[in-house]
Amino acid sequence: MNVRGQASAGTPTLESVLGTLTTGRLLDLCKLFGCEVRESTSSRDRLVRTLTAHLGDRLPAVLRELGRDELRAVCRRHRLDGSARARVDIQSVVLSAAGIDPRAITQRPAVVLSPEELPEKGQVVHARHRQWVVDSVEKGLEDESPLVRLVCLDDDDPGRQLDVLWNLELGARVVAPETHGLGTPAALDPPSHFGAYLHALKWSAVSAADATLFQAPFRAGIKLMAHQL
Repeated sequence: MNVRGQASAGTPTLESVLGTLTTGRLLDLCKLFGCEVRESTSSRDRLVRTLTAHLGDRLPAVLRELGRDELRAVCRRHRLDGSARARVDIQSVVLSAAGIDPRAITQRPAVVLSPEELPEKGQVVHARHRQWVVDSVEKGLEDESPLVRLVCLDDDDPGRQLDVLWNLELGARVVAPETHGLGTPAALDPPSHFGAYLHALKWSAVSAADATLFQAPFRAGIKLMAHQL
């Protein structure tokens, strides 16, 4: 049996569990647990090593974030019984095989975000594939996640409200180009590319004031022609 086969059937470790996840899920966990990585240059193996070093012995915290199919993939890799229907039961199987008390899965996850990463009222954040403005932040107790109230900024659903537990929201981040910058350009865009970008920006900046009213043709992102009237 090769080394990979031995690792697959061995005792579950944080590294072997993370090794069953896709690159996208590893990046989600990096953001959730406050592990800084460069998405453009991080390979899957490097993400596994970086997360393992960052989290140490926090296997229960990682298992809490995995879905049922992901947990079953972990069981298949380590030749464990993952037939249970409840996530907590599959999590307990993995923890028992790793020599950890299964009751650790029911403990509250520790707050891992630094104060600088917690959004403030008025900031723009990205969550659930949309952009939002922070309406208010209610800080929880020492071991609880802050409650962040958001208002949608996207033109197809303006004003929609959403409440999230910030430390538990996968992939949520503050949009702060003034702090992180816009990156270093490798070269100037060709004029045709810049023109296309400017044209798209022009029309995407047109916003519907009231989503419940008929907006076209005077407020929608279309070009009004005389013959159409």
